[in-house]
Amino acid sequence: MSDTPRQGRGAEPQRPWAAGMSTALTAGQKRQKFWSRFFTRFDTDSGSPRKAVLRIIETVALVLAALLFAHWVAPEDPMGIRAQFPWLWLVPAILAMRYGSTLGVVAVATMMAGWYLLVHGHQASEADAVAAAAQAFPQSYFLGGLVLTLLCGQFAEVWNARSRRLRAINAYLDERLTMLTKNHFLLRLSHERLEQDLLSKPLTLRESLDRMRALTLTQILLDPSRMPAPDAFLQILAQSCQVASAAVYVCDAAGHITPEPAASVGKVSELAADDALVRYCLAQRKLGHIQTESLNQNLRNQSRYLVCAPLLNFDGRLFGLLVVEQLPFVALNEDTLQLMSVLIDYYADGIEVGGTARSILQQLPTCPPELAVDVVRLHRLKRSTDIDSSLVALVFGDDEISRDMFDQIRRLKRAADVVWTYKAGGRNVLMTLLPLAGAAAVDGYLMRVEAASQAQFGAKSLANYAAIHTAAIGGDEPSRLLPNLVERCAA
Repeated sequence: MSDTPRQGRGAEPQRPWAAGMSTALTAGQKRQKFWSRFFTRFDTDSGSPRKAVLRIIETVALVLAALLFAHWVAPEDPMGIRAQFPWLWLVPAILAMRYGSTLGVVAVATMMAGWYLLVHGHQASEADAVAAAAQAFPQSYFLGGLVLTLLCGQFAEVWNARSRRLRAINAYLDERLTMLTKNHFLLRLSHERLEQDLLSKPLTLRESLDRMRALTLTQILLDPSRMPAPDAFLQILAQSCQVASAAVYVCDAAGHITPEPAASVGKVSELAADDALVRYCLAQRKLGHIQTESLNQNLRNQSRYLVCAPLLNFDGRLFGLLVVEQLPFVALNEDTLQLMSVLIDYYADGIEVGGTARSILQQLPTCPPELAVDVVRLHRLKRSTDIDSSLVALVFGDDEISRDMFDQIRRLKRAADVVWTYKAGGRNVLMTLLPLAGAAAVDGYLMRVEAASQAQFGAKSLANYAAIHTAAIGGDEPSRLLPNLVERCAA
């Protein structure tokens, strides 16, 4: 195949003069590359042939000028052979120290040529000049000068090599500093964007549930009939869902909503019990908002509230009502409403979930109360919102390595996880509740545990030290799910 590039349709044909110029440039680049290699030791900064030639001319001119000056000062001994110190050799030494050994040798050769010309100038004929030069040639004088020049040149080459290396390192560091400066600027912009996002939604779902658990756990077990921490519940809603104005109302024994709010956030008005959205959510027993499709358009326009949600306990009994009057327009979306529904269900389940939790604690006295309560809560979340949660149990032996691995994995607990450790038949059991975690999250947890155990104890797998049992929340009633998993661990 021909190397000539093909011309496309409508392309301008390649002109002869353009092709000739391209060929000339290619040949010039090749010649410059060759001379750059040849003159590379003549130039400490670059391999330019022009600079190398200029340095050769400069070296020869300086040496000749020094010889002429020495001949003018001491015509009887211009080379300083009989002097106490050969000052003329400072010129080749300085040139070698400046440009390297190669130009130092050129300087020495120039001095030898100058010495021959001086000797030749005092003789009548060419033959006599050559014979006189051969007999009077100062070998030790020029040998010592050559050694001095080569030493200076070697020092210059080593120093210049170090200087080039340092310049290259500095150039690299400057480039890295520029990149780090740009990355730091981008990181600062990203940090500012995260701060803006956190102002509107500072808590994640896991953090919200963890705080909700801490607020309601004590009161659930002691007095399940009392609404636990309604003020804190509204604060969590305000931080997680950007609620600006809302109130929580309690139902009396007859099932009527009391007119006075149990807690409120922002500026709220008196409860409108006959509001269309309030009647809708109480009748349907589910969260309603102004964009609900089943709600009549006229009733939507007449409603004072944006969101209304009944607070139902685990048995479905109404014990309170949440009304939201003000909410940012951008926050009224499906994600925010789903998050609000999850938080409301999680909070409401804690009111009378204590009965089921106490049943679990009677069967398993060593079980942590928060684990029993959260299993019941997450079971309700699975039934109402289809959000998965899981239980993972690791059963370790009683040998030294298994105990060390048991202690290490126990420290891998995340903020929202609930851990229960106990002994069963001489074995150590580590049971972990993973809220809002499906099968993929369980696999990720086991991979994280596997990686930690291999990093600490070598290449052996976790299965060599522990038996793994898992259970999905929602597959069975909480009062049977947890005891069944304990029996599997003891088998």
